[in-house]
Amino acid sequence: MSDIQESIQDIFAAGPTGVILRIVIILVIAFVAQWIGGRAIRRSVLAVTSRAPKQRAGQLRGVDDNELATTLMEDRQGQRAHALGSLAKNALTIIIWVIAVMMILSTLGVNIAPIIASGAVISAVLGFGAQTYIADYLNGISMIFEDQMGIGDTVELGGIVLGEVEETALRYTRIRDFWGVVWYVRNGQIQSVANQSQGWTYSLIEIPVPYDEDLTKVQQVVDAVGKEMGEDPQYNGVLLGAPYYSNVTELTATSVVVRVNTKIVPNGNQWYAGRAIRQRMKEGLDAAGIRIPYDGIQVRTFQAGVQEVPPKPPGDSGGSTPQATGEQLNADENPGKARP
Repeated sequence: MSDIQESIQDIFAAGPTGVILRIVIILVIAFVAQWIGGRAIRRSVLAVTSRAPKQRAGQLRGVDDNELATTLMEDRQGQRAHALGSLAKNALTIIIWVIAVMMILSTLGVNIAPIIASGAVISAVLGFGAQTYIADYLNGISMIFEDQMGIGDTVELGGIVLGEVEETALRYTRIRDFWGVVWYVRNGQIQSVANQSQGWTYSLIEIPVPYDEDLTKVQQVVDAVGKEMGEDPQYNGVLLGAPYYSNVTELTATSVVVRVNTKIVPNGNQWYAGRAIRQRMKEGLDAAGIRIPYDGIQVRTFQAGVQEVPPKPPGDSGGSTPQATGEQLNADENPGKARP
């Protein structure tokens, strides 16, 4: 062992040739360390993703909430492992090659102590002058490690924008909203994240029905249509359960508003599921003879001096009304009468 060490020391002390050999050895060690570290990270990521569920979303219909959340979040853990693995490989590469460059400079006879000291001073100056950038990077690292959002998630960022995540960088997050506009949001500005793509979510549909309609009949129709949709294979990957009648949510001037709840697969399916459920419910209510009420205004016109004010509806032969001849009623004699 001592002979090998002496041979290495002789190589390093052998003038320019020794310097070149030492640099080559440093580079080889750096490449080997990067390869070993990258391989270890990949194996760790594969170990996590191998535990991801093998079921399709359509196979999870009807399972209870705890099992559903556990299964879907295990799949989410696989996505998170890939993101963290990519971040770890980048960090490992930076650390290895910073050390390698420092060692090569030392081999070339450069005194690296002033470089390190000046680097600390420069870092302190930049820290005071670039606090927003530091906040962006720290918040970006925190969001990645905590799995607050990932590529393809539908999120709302603190009331700033609602859309799909296209990129999660350390300094910013790129979002494309549902009008096609691309937003670049600094991570330091993100105070809260509402993620609609983790686990499962609900599609809530509200349908107005007439006041004189039997709500029991409405519930039967909604549940029957929902059962058909829950068994329809075209909604595999969208619905995690059959749409069902929930309750009455509002009483308006013209209708009773009922809600239809549906547990669905997230990631933008809320809008497609909502459109499909509305269409199927409308068809089912029409077939059952249940109409959806609409607001209407009845406007009547009359000709002064010829028609009664207001005109009588067709077939109405009731009491007469004053003629529009310019004669006005005395408000004191009949204050309750409305003037035309």
